[in-house]
Amino acid sequence: MNISAVVVSFNSEKFLKENFDSLFRQTVAFKEVIVVDNASSDDSQAVMDMFPMLKKTVLPVNVGYAAAANLGIRQADSDLVLVANSDIFLADDFNRRVLEFFSGHPQTGLLSPLILRFDRETIDSAGQLCSRALYPREAGFNQKLARTCFGEREVFSVCGAATVFSRNALEKLKIDNEYYDEDFFMFWEDFDIGWRAKLLGLKTFFAPAAVVYHFRSATLTKTWWSRFFLALARPAPLRFHLVKNRYLTLIKNFRLAQFWWALPFVIGKDFLWVGALTIRSPKIIIAMVRSRNIFKRALKKRAKIKKHE
Repeated sequence: MNISAVVVSFNSEKFLKENFDSLFRQTVAFKEVIVVDNASSDDSQAVMDMFPMLKKTVLPVNVGYAAAANLGIRQADSDLVLVANSDIFLADDFNRRVLEFFSGHPQTGLLSPLILRFDRETIDSAGQLCSRALYPREAGFNQKLARTCFGEREVFSVCGAATVFSRNALEKLKIDNEYYDEDFFMFWEDFDIGWRAKLLGLKTFFAPAAVVYHFRSATLTKTWWSRFFLALARPAPLRFHLVKNRYLTLIKNFRLAQFWWALPFVIGKDFLWVGALTIRSPKIIIAMVRSRNIFKRALKKRAKIKKHE
């Protein structure tokens, strides 16, 4: 097997050199390293120019994380594809560990590595879980690695900071020539694709031997309440994507027969979380109404997913 890397970048100048250094320092080399830049306005281009072996796509406008990732995936010609944020770097043996895992677990469709903070001590994600209210929850979030013990196991979904897909899984996940749902723009696209994978019978595993280091400044806060207020502090357009994508995810993936028991938790949390976001910025409601065509597309995508369940 071989593996390619797809990095999505936006105004990430301060992270890119370390990111690319780690990609090209692997003990088992990537077949290719692809970077898709979402119209950065900083000096990201100058850093990319330092690495002539990169396959670069510099977009004239910001098309969002999902669409940029899809552009990179379509360029990749390999058995496995790592899709990653630009604010990560890999342990030197990451590729070797990933290839060993897929060789030993050929049923794997998606792989979520062990993601640590830059301090190399704090867990950012040990795979993504599904909360009782059907929200994504990062296993081990903010816990010290030395005090935890996470072994190889199947998980609900993947953390979008770094995900490895098999080519077979990508082709099964594709809807209307999209891997990630481009209507999401950003936020929730990792939980959505992981949930879809589960519906389609694909296996998602957590592999602790494959290690990634992630900055994730926006979620360094330690409590649910602090992350809740962080969401409230985001600019209105980002709060809109948070709300929109919550319901796009549910429209496409929620199955009453499987999750009927979650309805009280969904209603309760959404009353608090979505209610607070929309009260903070009532224009979100207007934007949601204007996005009705996006929700109509989600219903059509739901029907296509159900055909293959």
